[in-house]
Amino acid sequence: MAKPASLFSAVLPVRGPLSHRLTISFRTIMIMMLVPALLSMTMLTSFSRLYYAFLTRAEKIDSLTAVVVDTLPAELFAIVAGRARFAAGRQDELMTQVGSTLDSLIAEKPAAELELTVARRTAETMGKYIEQLGKQMAEGSTVDEDALVLEEIRNVSALLGDMFRDAVSAEIRAANQTSRQLRTALSLAVTLELALVIFALVFIRSARGALSRAVADPLLELQTFAGKIADGQLDVRTPEPDVDELRALSDSLNMMAGRLDGLIKENKREQENLKKSELRVLQAQVTPHFLYNTLDAIVWLAEAKKNSEVISITRALSDFYRISLSDGHDWITVSQEEEHLRGYLTIQKIRYRDILEYDIRIDPSLKTEMILKLSVQPLVENAIYHGIKNRRGGGRIDVDVWRDNALLCVKVSDNGVGMTPERLESLKAMLSGREPSAELGYGLFSVHQRIKLYYDQPQGLDVVSTFGEGTAISFCVPLSAHGGKNV
Repeated sequence: MAKPASLFSAVLPVRGPLSHRLTISFRTIMIMMLVPALLSMTMLTSFSRLYYAFLTRAEKIDSLTAVVVDTLPAELFAIVAGRARFAAGRQDELMTQVGSTLDSLIAEKPAAELELTVARRTAETMGKYIEQLGKQMAEGSTVDEDALVLEEIRNVSALLGDMFRDAVSAEIRAANQTSRQLRTALSLAVTLELALVIFALVFIRSARGALSRAVADPLLELQTFAGKIADGQLDVRTPEPDVDELRALSDSLNMMAGRLDGLIKENKREQENLKKSELRVLQAQVTPHFLYNTLDAIVWLAEAKKNSEVISITRALSDFYRISLSDGHDWITVSQEEEHLRGYLTIQKIRYRDILEYDIRIDPSLKTEMILKLSVQPLVENAIYHGIKNRRGGGRIDVDVWRDNALLCVKVSDNGVGMTPERLESLKAMLSGREPSAELGYGLFSVHQRIKLYYDQPQGLDVVSTFGEGTAISFCVPLSAHGGKNV
């Protein structure tokens, strides 16, 4: 091993400004200490995420095994045996649960994608048998006939159970492979880090004796300054030191603090733009099913030769998407948002006819004020699909927009089925989290996050619901908060 003095001389120039030597020494140590640590953290995070995903999917698949092998056949046996009615059974709910879980697992492109895809098709076959059982029981079939269908269901159930077990095995094998890769990578990283730490310790020992004598007091002052930067005080600056050789270092540290401050602010802006882009993608996931359903309705009306209604719904659809696009602008007037909302409700009114009534009340003085585009229509859509649609008889939606001092307030209320306390808590938990839920509503999550982001406020949507009575969703935002910008 080389002597400390020789090692220090090999890394740092013997001659030259003291600030230059300190900068090289500092950067060398930081690289040797940080690079392996960052590599280790990156690998650990990446492999851990993969490992956790494999195990989570295996757990979900295993839970489906209990449903299709035990719970569902038991439910159907009780029905066939006459202990329960088919209409009151949970078979449809269980099959829906199995189907949605399989769809979400397949969408993740798992290791067991082939097994799960085949299992999804087999589950559809099982659902058809269950539908057949319900139909023939409704037509007065005999117990023997029902028992034959039940036996088919049990056979498919056993086959599904085998498929799920194969899928779990595939995910576990993938998890084990990932674990082995992680151990190998970490072993290499630890070896590299240990070697660099030893080299860094030797280098530090060499540099300490060569530099401390010349910079003891000034360096202590610079160290205090560096500590302030580490604490986040990026607005502080160090005075010019008395030692000429350290003046360049002092200037560099002052410049570094300013650049760090600028980089932090720039990074914040980039993160906000990234979130806005992600929310635009999420928002795009909300509307396609509405277009499909509307086009289906137009075809149905055309086949029924209801030309006036075809013209009405087509114009409403054109207005709806014209305002939805709005030349890429994120801000539109309240009047445009109202026009967009009325176009949407016109389409839904034609589709749902007598089961939907609505009223829109907007303060006339707010018509020219700017509002974040698509901040009201998703709330109305949620009221229809999660409230009115599931209610027996007619339903009503009320939209109110009013001024509260310097705030623009919006409230969408319905007299639909409402939410149980448990579902309401789940919805609020989703809104306060980072990931949307298809079951609880992409639209609500999108509006909630967009309001917080674009208006730069901690509050988003406020949800109040009573099971069996209805739901009210509201928000308040500052008037003219966008400053005329479209992001």
